[in-house]
Amino acid sequence: MTTMRATCLVLVMALSGVSWVAQAQSGRSREWLTWGGDIERTGWNRGETTLSKQSVGRLALKWKTQIDREVSIEIESGNSMLTTPLVAQGVRTPQGPKTVVYTLGASNTLAALDAATGATIWRRTFDHTVDPANKPNWICTNVSTATPVIDKAKSIIYMLAADGRLHGVDLATGEAKLIPPPQFVTPFSRNWSLNLVDGVLYTTVGRGCGNGPVPGAPAPAAGAIRGGIAPPPVAAHMIAMDATNPARPITRFFTSTARPNGAWSRAGLAWAHDSLFVQTADGVWNPQEGLWGQTLLRLAPKTLKVLDYFTPSNLEALNANDLDYGSGGTLGFTFRNRDLVVSAGKDGTVYLLDAKSLGGADHRTPLFSIKAGNDELSYASMGVWGAPATFVNGRNERWVYFPMWGPPSKDVKFEISHGDARDGSIMAFQVVLEGDKPVLVPKWMSRNFAVPDSPVIANGVIYAISTGENTLQRHTDPRYHAIYQKPGAPPLPKTGTMTAEERGMNTTHTILYALDAETGQELYSSKDVIDDWTHLSSVTVADGSVYVTTRKTIVYAFGLGK
Repeated sequence: MTTMRATCLVLVMALSGVSWVAQAQSGRSREWLTWGGDIERTGWNRGETTLSKQSVGRLALKWKTQIDREVSIEIESGNSMLTTPLVAQGVRTPQGPKTVVYTLGASNTLAALDAATGATIWRRTFDHTVDPANKPNWICTNVSTATPVIDKAKSIIYMLAADGRLHGVDLATGEAKLIPPPQFVTPFSRNWSLNLVDGVLYTTVGRGCGNGPVPGAPAPAAGAIRGGIAPPPVAAHMIAMDATNPARPITRFFTSTARPNGAWSRAGLAWAHDSLFVQTADGVWNPQEGLWGQTLLRLAPKTLKVLDYFTPSNLEALNANDLDYGSGGTLGFTFRNRDLVVSAGKDGTVYLLDAKSLGGADHRTPLFSIKAGNDELSYASMGVWGAPATFVNGRNERWVYFPMWGPPSKDVKFEISHGDARDGSIMAFQVVLEGDKPVLVPKWMSRNFAVPDSPVIANGVIYAISTGENTLQRHTDPRYHAIYQKPGAPPLPKTGTMTAEERGMNTTHTILYALDAETGQELYSSKDVIDDWTHLSSVTVADGSVYVTTRKTIVYAFGLGK
């Protein structure tokens, strides 16, 4: 395009009231190429127009497809069975151009489905190069939990296999593009969603799962190094790989010398304000020694150098009560020329931070905070266990949404409430100015959700799932004995962690809801359409369809009925 033609096109768009930037953003976000829809993890599909507040009540099941046929909860790795679906349009398949849905199963099976019918276009299962050193459980599952990422320009989808190798395959055919696939993370470590920013791939490694050091792994460029000895790659860390370099160099930033201080938000590393943001979980906090427990980190792209950080002032209480700050997620955006960040974790406190100085001079003081849930300080069944979402409405108002497990805090007052929310809800906040200070105003709280997961937004509608999962974790929990102890049966254990089979009991079923983004009014419910539950999953909205995955490796596609 010549300069004159480009100038004329910009002028025409400006005269029609549509900005060039808005068009570029809209075009980019019509698809769902990464977890959360974009590298910022906003959960906002700016280009969706088919589904609206007026039409979404006509949603109906279009199709459902099972990815893996043999699914057993008894193998003790069966809680997280499918990654959140990705959607790419105009893929030139052997059958012609199609919109394609991609998801990765626990068996290392990457599937490409026709978005119109659910039919399989191609399916690839990747063999392990090594066997896991330890028996799986619902914490260290020995399966891949990282949502893949799509590089549309190169027609590649990148995925992490359970053995830690990075596979890049052709979107249309499933043929391998990375030969041989490079080792990216420790085999059978616990990783979260891949992000791709300027040709660099990012993920996180946490909880101490995995087979140990990767042979020949380079020393980390930064992080927790004591006595000049780098911790093994199985320790909690962030990792980056330059996919544009044929040598595919890797950079690691360690937050701990072992399992603690891991990052386990499904969003992985989120991009905002020209940098990366990630929260860590329980563990020792000593920035001088490179130990980063319960902290929101701002990291430089590619090098993963610490640029800034925020650590909640109740650090000791978080560690003492297993209230991982890293259970939630982080979003960054600009509001009234202010660069802001929001985040939350298990303790139910929602933070609003100044991106230019996350925690002030002491790194412990937020711009604003509000206690929104988990007054009981429950380690397992309350607080924020998913990433937030955000959008800007037609009146240029900034809204932020969090999935809260359990009831709201007694101290938070919403302008609109849709009934008792004993098990959980979606909470909506609006960013406003009080004087010259940005704050979060509680606007509405949804109906009761049987533990919600990360919401998404499209065309003024919030989509979220009531997962139906069992949130109990330990035999020491009094609720475990109240629910599972049968009269006359031998006494149940009072120590140890529940098995995956136990956690698979006392579940309900997943329900997809559509809510008005500004009032929380229920616009649609799938009710009894889905007969399974799900764990650590979310919703995808793209091209007039809504996609949900469940534990039995089934993809459900909803679209407008008659």
